[in-house]
Formats: sequence, C-alpha cells, structure tokens
Amino acid sequence: MLASGVVFALGAEAAENAMRPPRLPVALVCPCFSHMHCESVAVAAQDGKRLRGWYYTPEIPSDKTIILLHGIGSNRQDMVALGYLFLRHGYSVLEPDLRGHGESEGLATYGVLEEGDVSAWLDWMIRTGNHPQIYGFGASLGAAVLLDSLKHEARFQAVVAESSYYDFPSIAEERIARMLPGGTKWISSPFVSAGMDWARWHDGVDLRQASAAAGLKSTRVPVLLIHGLEDHKTSPENSRRLVAAAGSNGTSVRLWLVPGSGHADAWKTAPAEFESRVIAWFTNR
Repeated sequence: MLASGVVFALGAEAAENAMRPPRLPVALVCPCFSHMHCESVAVAAQDGKRLRGWYYTPEIPSDKTIILLHGIGSNRQDMVALGYLFLRHGYSVLEPDLRGHGESEGLATYGVLEEGDVSAWLDWMIRTGNHPQIYGFGASLGAAVLLDSLKHEARFQAVVAESSYYDFPSIAEERIARMLPGGTKWISSPFVSAGMDWARWHDGVDLRQASAAAGLKSTRVPVLLIHGLEDHKTSPENSRRLVAAAGSNGTSVRLWLVPGSGHADAWKTAPAEFESRVIAWFTNR
C-alpha cells in the first residue's frame, strides 16, 4: 500500500512538471532578415487561452504558408533559423509558441488541446490572407502535435514531422524506463499511469488521448516522417510504429531515417539532403 502511494505521488509530480515546463523568455521583437517582413500575431484558442507567435512574409509573397511547431520546453525562437529556409523558397512562415510555452497561455497537454490550437492558427491564416496552400513542419512535441491535429484538420497540403512520438503513454513509459536500472523498468507503466490519472483529476486533461498515431490513422494528408537513428530521447521505433499505424488508409506516408542524427537535428546533420527532401515533399503536393 505504501509503495503504491509513493508511485502515485511521484507520478503526480512528474505529470505536474511535464504539463508546466519552465518557460524560456521570448525576444521583444522578432529577429528580422533582409527582404523579409515580420510581425507579432495572436489568436484565441477554443478554450479562450491566448496564443502568440511571429509571422514572416518574403518580399514577394506567394500563396504558400507553413506553420512551424517547436519542441517541449522551447519556444518560437527555436524555429527562426529553419523558418528562413522556407522564406528563401517563397513561403510565408508562422512560428507560434505552443500552449504552455513562451508567451502562449495554458498548460502543455501533448496534443490533447494543441490539436485545436493548430486549427485556430489555420483559421487565422485564412482570415488574414490568401493562403490556398498550407503546409506544416513540427519537431519533437511539435511533430506529435501536428500529427495529432490530423484527426480533424484536412486543410494541409502536406506535413513533415521530425522525431515524433507514437503517443503520450508510450513515450512517457519509454523515457521513464530509460532512467531506471535493469530489473525495475516495469515500474514505468504504473508510474506513468498514476501521472495520467493525476492530470485527468487535477487538470481535467486525459493525456491518454494524445496520439500522433490516431492522427495518421484518420488522415489523407501526405506525411513525411523524419527520425535520427541516434535519437536517444525519442527512439526511431516511434516513427517506425507510426508508419505501421498509417496502414492502408490511403495516406501517403514516407519515413526518412537519418544516419548519425540525434533528436530533431536532421537539418544540422544533413542540411543539403534535409532541404532537398523537405522542399520536394511540399513542392510535389
């Protein structure tokens, strides 16, 4: 009984930390590039939370816009350099803070509420300009959120998801088990279950619903998955399982496994190949 209480208490503490990551400060103004325009933008989420981001447009705008979603514990600034890659190819670029990060309100829910936030941002794109071609790129948490949004969001022409996890329960167990010594890894399952029970009771969020796999199973949006073979935070097996989850639902899903690449750093590991593969994936849709 005492052991169960300890596991529950530790699981609850872990859930609290996971849903309330430390916030990194955001620059007062967006970093600017020559021949590019940037502005601060905001939308209201479905639950009323205020979400903020930066919106870049090239000197000669096109009808292509991409939303870039960062990873856990980061913010929109992490996507500025990558955004410039897309700006050079004529895309307008939206770089939001995920909820619970940067200047966006709310808690991190690993896709449960963020999937609706993605739709709120796409609504904003359509209201504020002519964007018939909308694309998405996400890294780590941002990748999982992007895939999660495909449960209901069909307005993307194509998306790229790098270092995504399969679903929240499995990645939570994977990361906890990695920290435990041999013979005690079985504790990860009741530990994670306790944390999710706490989140549902305390914050009204069922983290079991956070599932990139569920998004892939229900979409027809073309998806390119990228995963580093040396990713020791979110194992490549997550993306392999995602490909299997897509099954025969007709979705165009491809997987690029990157030798020598760690967690969400394929662009740094193989910059030329990353650019050619990602731009080609979007251009051909």
